[in-house]
Amino acid sequence: MHHFFEYAKTHYCCMCFFCLGLSLTRKSCATGGTVNEEPNSAGNPLTYSSPLIQERRRRILKEIRKLISEKGLTNFSVRELCKQADIAQRTLYNHFSSKERAAALAIKEAFDEIRYHVHFQTSATTIEGMIDRAIAINSRNLRVKNYALAVATIYFSPSSTDDVWEVLQKMGTSGITVLLESLAEDGQIEDWVDIEEVALAFSNASFAIINEWCLGRLSDDDYLRRVVDALLLLLCGVCRGDARETAMRYLSEIHRSGKLPVFPRPSYRVKATSDD
Repeated sequence: MHHFFEYAKTHYCCMCFFCLGLSLTRKSCATGGTVNEEPNSAGNPLTYSSPLIQERRRRILKEIRKLISEKGLTNFSVRELCKQADIAQRTLYNHFSSKERAAALAIKEAFDEIRYHVHFQTSATTIEGMIDRAIAINSRNLRVKNYALAVATIYFSPSSTDDVWEVLQKMGTSGITVLLESLAEDGQIEDWVDIEEVALAFSNASFAIINEWCLGRLSDDDYLRRVVDALLLLLCGVCRGDARETAMRYLSEIHRSGKLPVFPRPSYRVKATSDD
């Protein structure tokens, strides 16, 4: 019996700093999590009604997460994955169409499970809460770099299909969208702001920072600071009133002191599961 608490402590970073709510659709095999049907390579839905099919799917996703963690996304082949999962290559393609799509779904599934088990002491609808999540999750990225690199690689790959890219893009925009919508309700966002466009710009910037760090162009300390800087600079530009003052205060203090703010540690809901 696997205890997910231990999994969360070591793999919590795999979705960067976007650990906020994200509803899933049933349109793409890359949307993962609670999706019951996914199209195969022919575009026909696969229904996971059979326990055998469900177990095989879990095994595939478990093995791809393991290989990403050990080797990185680009350092193992479809053949190796299928051997580890004890399936034929045809089975993988029938389920997921490609290695990249399977990887995106595997990472997304881990993201959803971790999102459930991790509880932050700060609110996701506040600037403090968003900074808290940025620091906490990206700090864990430092321990599992291969996961972060896999996400950035898929996100920026010209060969990634739209559905694969969109699932990662939604993970990148979900947190900031929740915050911006809350601030807009309070009249703290400038009238000209298009929340969807701002959230996408933030997602692009965030993945770019992660990619720079994974490629060795940023130190660990610079990586964490740049992530928080990107968040606060964006908020300074689109917010007004108390929200803008809060963002400015945090940004000024970080650059004055050279230190990131400290928040209460998140707690973990422990749940034993037979899944990976």
